[in-house]
Amino acid sequence: MSRTTAQSMAMGTLVRHLMETMQPTIRQATVADHERLEALQRLASLATGEHHQELLDNPGVFGVAPENIAHSFVAELDGEVVGFCTMLPRSAEVAEVDAVFIDPGAWRQGIGRMLLIEAERRAAHAGIRTLGVTSGGYAVSFYQALGFRLSGTEMTDFGPADRLTKDVRG
Repeated sequence: MSRTTAQSMAMGTLVRHLMETMQPTIRQATVADHERLEALQRLASLATGEHHQELLDNPGVFGVAPENIAHSFVAELDGEVVGFCTMLPRSAEVAEVDAVFIDPGAWRQGIGRMLLIEAERRAAHAGIRTLGVTSGGYAVSFYQALGFRLSGTEMTDFGPADRLTKDVRG
């Protein structure tokens, strides 16, 4: 087992323990979070099982643009970032959920839901009327459970993906 794999497994165990004993908090992402956000993106992307080999063969697809950190917020447990969401404005009335990545050790604990609810709150506060997201098959039901509706298909680097939207007007 590689050192990185062992570290990821240990982090997953820690995250599960923290989830059982604490509630996550949401805060604005900072430049100091950049490395952890990229690690979460890679861990979560590979853990879904979708396009696993293509992701490994194309490591350049991983990365959080530094300019997107200002549009990102994180979920923290006991000072450890366990998830993040990036919401990019597209127009005065439309924003894109560009990223939602959760530490696999904290999946199915409500962190993704918490982050999307925060995205909706921030969007509504900014006057955004519609949130959009392009999703791989593994997460479509997650978005639908939170009120997003299928609105089409988009081509991605790995083939077609579902397009979903949600009206966030108050």
